[in-house]
Amino acid sequence: MQANPLNAVVAFVQPFQLESIANALRALPNFPGISVSEVQGFGSREAHSPQVGEPTEVDPFRKTLRLEVFCRGADVIAVVETIQRASHTGNAGDGKIFVSPVTLAHRVRTGEWGDNALTERHGGRVSR
Repeated sequence: MQANPLNAVVAFVQPFQLESIANALRALPNFPGISVSEVQGFGSREAHSPQVGEPTEVDPFRKTLRLEVFCRGADVIAVVETIQRASHTGNAGDGKIFVSPVTLAHRVRTGEWGDNALTERHGGRVSR
């Protein structure tokens, strides 16, 4: 069913970086698309019990974005590096990026499997 390996790239980034990240990803050849969710959470800096007077004493959860990109194995490094470059400020809270293998992909509308399920193809070329 699926010959080529696929990966899921999940990134947690600052909301103000979304436009920069999306524009950078759109410039990648054959970019398959992205899902964005608003989430809340905290990282290792806030993982300890809050001390009196710390902002996390009241609410440790910060609003952030979760980005999900499903891509071919051959494209995963470019996707990760693009997200990293576009989201980097050098400050704490820039985010994290995770990559996992995808066992199976299926496009419901067309019945395509594997990497063919990621991008629209019309006349041998990828549509965007």
